Amino acid sequence: MTAYQLSPIAWIDTPFNEKFGIPRQSIGLSQARGKLRFREDINVVNACRGLEKFSHLWLSFVFHQHHNKKWSDTVRPPRLGGNERVGVFASRATHRPNPLGLSLVKNEGLNTLNELIVSGVDLLNNTPILDIKPYLDYADCAKDAICGYAPSRPSDLKLVSFSQSANHQIKKINQTQTDFKALLVSILEQDPRPAYKQDLKNDPKQYHITLYQWDILWWVRDTGIIVKSITLS
Repeated sequence: MTAYQLSPIAWIDTPFNEKFGIPRQSIGLSQARGKLRFREDINVVNACRGLEKFSHLWLSFVFHQHHNKKWSDTVRPPRLGGNERVGVFASRATHRPNPLGLSLVKNEGLNTLNELIVSGVDLLNNTPILDIKPYLDYADCAKDAICGYAPSRPSDLKLVSFSQSANHQIKKINQTQTDFKALLVSILEQDPRPAYKQDLKNDPKQYHITLYQWDILWWVRDTGIIVKSITLS
């Protein structure tokens, strides 16, 4: 069997420093921005010539925290409540025979340091990027697609509210990170908890997610998700 060795072309900086809390899909996360730092031997200006003419890009990447970890031929997708198994190839699970992923992002262009800025990211900070390709609507969007157990975008969003102290901290953060609150709300309203917990309306557990350098403590009550505190992580 022939083996193939691939090297990253870039690494992406994102707001997500740990897996928990990263949205399962990046739809609607326009505030989540990423920055691709290219390998030193790549002539970025030449390699990205013409890329500015495309609004969206495909990023091929490595699930680097799952490298060399055991995978299973069946998985429990969150969209099935974490209770029903399907084949790994009928899922977007991170544990795969080859830990490869594909993410659609919006192209925001090169900055003055020749770093590629993108938005709508759903990748872990420092994820290795293997390739970049332009998105082609006429070729990449199948108008008659049938999407199995995930026929439509999840619509059951949670109401997100903030304690007085969390609101006070948000105001400080928004002075330098103007999209912070909007990004946090768009993440939490999708309910990052494990699928088997998402029917619990009064979950006794307190949860943490990290966003940039901030640690967010939150819990779930009848009224929705309540952010209790925001502190430096």
